Amino acid sequence: MSDLLQPDVRERAADIPIDDAQLAEIAGLPGAPREFVGRKLGWVFWLAVAFILAIVFSAFLAEFLPINDYDRAFAGRSRAGPNWDYLFGNDNIGQDVFARTIYGARISLLVAGLATLIGMLVGGSIGLITGYYRGAVDNVMTAGVDLILAFPALILALSMILFFDPEAENRMFWLIVVLGTLSIPPIARIVRSAVITYSGREFVQAARLMGARDGRIMLREVFPNVVPALLSYSLIFMAILVVVESGIGFLGLSVPPPQPTWGDMISKGRNELEGAAHISLFPAMVLFLTVLSLNYIGDKMREMFDVRESFL
Repeated sequence: MSDLLQPDVRERAADIPIDDAQLAEIAGLPGAPREFVGRKLGWVFWLAVAFILAIVFSAFLAEFLPINDYDRAFAGRSRAGPNWDYLFGNDNIGQDVFARTIYGARISLLVAGLATLIGMLVGGSIGLITGYYRGAVDNVMTAGVDLILAFPALILALSMILFFDPEAENRMFWLIVVLGTLSIPPIARIVRSAVITYSGREFVQAARLMGARDGRIMLREVFPNVVPALLSYSLIFMAILVVVESGIGFLGLSVPPPQPTWGDMISKGRNELEGAAHISLFPAMVLFLTVLSLNYIGDKMREMFDVRESFL
């Protein structure tokens, strides 16, 4: 492997105790970083990815899966525990808890995913502009971001939902808008910090000296370096929004029945915990594993994309 390296890289690396894969990564050889990154991520990461993919595909292809109707009352025995016909048992009116959990994932993932996308587009743009230009632009936009962050997120979300949609006629739309609005400030702050770091790097200074316009520098030089961190943090924010949407559903302010949501299922089963705990337990378990998986994937991606300075 060392014979393929440039002479200056080979000489500087001669006294450093690293293996061929790490040496190839430093030299920028194609193919070698993939093996190194694969070892770094580990099997738990891929298990979390597999779980998220299974939840996503099950939720959005539920109509094609061999499961019962989620809104069919008295499909099974009321409050019956898990069995071969009903894997998660039945709720207090005989509905299939497993089918309702699968369909409930659709609401939570769709709302959290689209809200995170709004936060990435709007918050990412704000962070890119404020972090690059600084000065008065930074002060004005940062003040607006701090103003939104000053309010308790859940209380602000509930207030906005009740104000814009008191009759729950377009509840999913307003959930996406409200949660997307709440995700803008923290994402903007993260992107702003990353842009400040990269805007002072040598390649940006070189682009300025060559006469490149600010728009080109932001989009061609700074933004590509910010994207990996933005994507990794967006998974963590998505996990937070899944919890927020479930909390809103627990209070009965999410998508109205008959469409199930995880929060609403947990809420309706809380009075049956003594005799039929499975009604709340299984949706809560799937919610927990989903949030845990998203957080773990986001954390590992953040570690993988962290910038490390090289002193070779």
